[in-house]
Amino acid sequence: MKTVRIGIVGFGAVGRATAEIISQHVTLIERRSGVRLAVTVVCRRSGAKPETHTGARFVSDWKDLAHSRDVDVVVEVMGGTNESLQLVRAALKAGKPVVTANKNLLAEHGDELFALAATQNLPIGFEGAVASSIPIVRVIHESVAADQLREVHGIMNGTANYILTQMEVRGIEFDSALLEAQKAGYAEADPSLDIDGIDSRDKLCILARMAFGGRLNVSRIPTHGIRHIRAVHVRAVNRHDGTIRLIGSAEYTEAGVEVSVQPWMVSRQSLLARVQGVNNAVFLTGAKVGTQMFYGHGAGGDATGAVVVSDLIEIACDVVAGQLRAKRVSGFAGGPELEVCQTARPVRWYMHLIVKDQRGTVARLAELMAGRDIHLASLEQESHPEIGLSSLVITVEPVSETVMRRVVDAIRLFEFVAEPVLLLRMG
Repeated sequence: MKTVRIGIVGFGAVGRATAEIISQHVTLIERRSGVRLAVTVVCRRSGAKPETHTGARFVSDWKDLAHSRDVDVVVEVMGGTNESLQLVRAALKAGKPVVTANKNLLAEHGDELFALAATQNLPIGFEGAVASSIPIVRVIHESVAADQLREVHGIMNGTANYILTQMEVRGIEFDSALLEAQKAGYAEADPSLDIDGIDSRDKLCILARMAFGGRLNVSRIPTHGIRHIRAVHVRAVNRHDGTIRLIGSAEYTEAGVEVSVQPWMVSRQSLLARVQGVNNAVFLTGAKVGTQMFYGHGAGGDATGAVVVSDLIEIACDVVAGQLRAKRVSGFAGGPELEVCQTARPVRWYMHLIVKDQRGTVARLAELMAGRDIHLASLEQESHPEIGLSSLVITVEPVSETVMRRVVDAIRLFEFVAEPVLLLRMG
């Protein structure tokens, strides 16, 4: 049986998990697929202990790995978009197929890389780049390829979901929940990609491209994270029989694609509310298949590593059969530019303000919103005289996001606003 030799660049949680899965499950992989995988070279700048994967040669420069004669397939799990881009280019030009879990790389440079892979007639495996353990890329690429997809939305970042559910279940503050996520290995030392919605944005960009068959510049996706959500916000939403989830949403309409990443207030009885911890849930809606939900772990080295290995198995089978070929990926194959809807359809909104406890506050807010033709559905005020602040919870009748964001920007300028305004789309 021919052994397909694997080179791994990046030996953090995902890289180590990938190597360990291949080592521990080598017999299982052989029995199921008929191919043998072996990690022959690992690249990690900071060095790695040889005992972490017996038999692998360690190098500190990815160029040595990309051009190594004892590497058949390159795995890129180093992250970032600078050196990772150079690595994938070099590997493809050297005639080596690539497997990557780098959603930021594909969201920003996918057009170039898939075009290069096509000229080299080589595949790029990227199931691990989106929703970790959920095989959503294969579902869109294969299972629903014959249907016209209308919408893709869901929870796409396990770290953010872990933080939000810990805040809700245990009543802890954001900083405490984030620290726990970091200790558990779900969040990086710099968690900004997760908590500011960038990671979800990149995943949504890839899924929207594939689902709707057109190019989409990632910079055109409005993105708002969860950095400013506090325990008081979570408690207030709970009192309204809701919970907070960070949602990526893309919907194909006659006016264009409505696309955004932002926190939503969802009913506690909804399927989204029941997605707890590091789990993700992605919903697809098609003209023929209706709405389908896909659920699973969205963070952690093991979950992503297992999907990386599944891509490696598929490519290794083609290597052994002598049938390596590029795959046409919808949305990355020279398709049309997707038109982004400039004015999204009206939806309901929830606002939570922390303001100084003074007279006239409610009147000025009501005047501002009336001037924008925004109709209030409800307004609740809770006073905290011991600290001189009040909480205002406002829900409004359906209005476009553009109008609502302008209102929030105007509210931020009021001298009585003590903390950032929390704005939630009501789903």
